[in-house]
Amino acid sequence: MILVLLLTVFASQVLAAKVGIIHMHGLLESYRTHLGFKSFIEKETGIPVRLINRYNSITSLSPLKYQAQDILEDVKVIASQYDQVIAVGYSQGGIIWRTMIEMWDNHNVVLFISLASPQHGVYGTPPILEMFIPFLDRFSRSRKAYQIAYSPLGQALSFLNYYRDPTNYDLYLKRNKFFTQLNNEAGTPAEKERRKRNFLKLSQFVLVGGPGENVIDPWQSTVFGTTQSTASTKGWCRWRNLDCSWTICLV
Repeated sequence: MILVLLLTVFASQVLAAKVGIIHMHGLLESYRTHLGFKSFIEKETGIPVRLINRYNSITSLSPLKYQAQDILEDVKVIASQYDQVIAVGYSQGGIIWRTMIEMWDNHNVVLFISLASPQHGVYGTPPILEMFIPFLDRFSRSRKAYQIAYSPLGQALSFLNYYRDPTNYDLYLKRNKFFTQLNNEAGTPAEKERRKRNFLKLSQFVLVGGPGENVIDPWQSTVFGTTQSTASTKGWCRWRNLDCSWTICLV
């Protein structure tokens, strides 16, 4: 219901524009998983929803750099049919959407809604798995685990592209080429400025997540927080070197 409210309020502010929603699914899902979302949002808001039919199911394990590049070509075609686009990304789909926004010059995305997406990375084991495999979380924080995560083999898997081990930050900066660039922690000054400029074209950025999260660990990552603290939008803006005059909503 919160999402419906956000979309309805936004749509009422841009009545003169043709607005469409483009939705990206999560890890090991397909666009079909979100057909119910599409029907519900279209019925309640009247805004058309386009589900991205790319990298479904097992193929969603492909490296995110290549997923974003391929999906962006389709998204540009869809987005050209609207004056303004609302981007919705669920779980890993939120990472893909942020990647596309940062690499897409002159985009027409005005609202980005990140649904239970690990925007600040993952570290540890999803709580839901700990219920069945108690020792898995301890192993996931071991030396062997981060060596695997940051190896060439590990970085060939999408969910390890956003593995961000705070206890081995230097190794993360050295070995993780995808997430460090997405977060403007790496890259040339020109590349960093381009990513920042494209992201700042957004009018609003909405983060949806909470302690009830049973997949993302830590759950605070869904709102750009860490295990030590919940998100601080001002702190995040300073880290990203962003202008915080536009709206960031934490839900």
